[in-house]
Amino acid sequence: MEERGYVAEALLERLRAEGIAYRLIGDPHSIPERAPDELELAVSPFTLGTLPGFMARFAQDLDLRLVELYRPGRAAWRAVLSWSSEVGHPRFMAVRCFVGAEEGVSPDALFACGLVDSVEKRTLSEARALWLADLWQADAQGATQQVMQRWRDEHDRGIICNAARSGNWKALRAHLPQLRRSLGRFRLPQVPRRAPTVLFTGRDSPQRTDLMIHVQGRLAPLGLDIFEHLAGEGRRADFRVVYDGPPDLGEADTVSVRADQPMPAMIALVERAILRWLEVRVERRYPDAVVGANPLAAHLLQMPLIGRVVGVMLNSRLDCQIRSPILMPFPHGIVIERGVSLGSRVTVMHQVTIGRKQIGRKDGVARREHGGNLAVIEDNVFIGAGAKVLGPVRIGRGATVGANAVVTRDVPSHCTVVGANRILGIEDNAVAARRRRKEDTVVNT
Repeated sequence: MEERGYVAEALLERLRAEGIAYRLIGDPHSIPERAPDELELAVSPFTLGTLPGFMARFAQDLDLRLVELYRPGRAAWRAVLSWSSEVGHPRFMAVRCFVGAEEGVSPDALFACGLVDSVEKRTLSEARALWLADLWQADAQGATQQVMQRWRDEHDRGIICNAARSGNWKALRAHLPQLRRSLGRFRLPQVPRRAPTVLFTGRDSPQRTDLMIHVQGRLAPLGLDIFEHLAGEGRRADFRVVYDGPPDLGEADTVSVRADQPMPAMIALVERAILRWLEVRVERRYPDAVVGANPLAAHLLQMPLIGRVVGVMLNSRLDCQIRSPILMPFPHGIVIERGVSLGSRVTVMHQVTIGRKQIGRKDGVARREHGGNLAVIEDNVFIGAGAKVLGPVRIGRGATVGANAVVTRDVPSHCTVVGANRILGIEDNAVAARRRRKEDTVVNT
């Protein structure tokens, strides 16, 4: 099965497993062979509000990256999932959900949902047009009633019915703006989406231009606004790529590449950095849905200036750089020292310490010995109450540190550590072993 088809099938299966009513806008039989670039679903108004949290859980369970999440309209959500192919190339699938599943699954209701969605977007593809024509033929009378309920103008109704009956949609496409204006329901003004901007700067070189062209082509489905320093005419960017810059700039929205690196290595480095930044951007915009609902004290503790004052009252101290929100259900007695690297969607329970083995050591010594960092906590890690993570250890993606555990050695991804460095799931967990073998591939089947 094609990778995008696998992700689409898994998403639809998860919707069915959680009892979420939906309608697939398009041909459902084409999903196993080749899923569309944008999977369109009609859901109920109640379900629409839960979509951000659902997409976040789905992405986390399948090791996908949720790199975009926004509302194209008041009754719709759009999410973009990303993963790596077997050769390391980025792959994407957009999921667009809008209100419309409360009317059943009859052909006339599907015709109405698909048509209204196309009118709202003011575009009608050939595949959508063929699908609408088939639904019209299945129940022309019911589809006509659906059109009459939504459009009061006789001329508008005639254009829609003639296009569906004849299969010639040219006149309807030209009339889409008018059909949207006359659609019979209250509509709030839509806020246009501003595409994230990426600036390529640093030493001027043809290789820098080649790097930008390659990255722009491989990340084209994201619709990023990518430009070079001279072409940008002084524009500020959301993310910067510095060519032949210092090795470690220490900024979350900047990545530096060396001029002596091979082009494939530079492309991979820049792609990973941009996708990582987009993923963290989503988490910061929707922390409760993507990361989890933090109490007010945990929110304040993670703020740059207020956090120190709140930390004194909670007997907690966060000295590390926080790029992505941390889930702290009980933010009491938590100590995370400077130099600790935290991934995304990390859960830290109360009385947790992440720092050095010896308190008397200075930061400069720790940096020289450990390459600039202390512990490295990867994505989706859970650290239980009272746990101690000491020294330059790496806690792998999706690992679990049990309550009161003491960790002074590396923990592989998707494993559990309990007691004093007792790691469970290395040999007996076939799923974890398979995921570790495929750590470069985000989708793990």
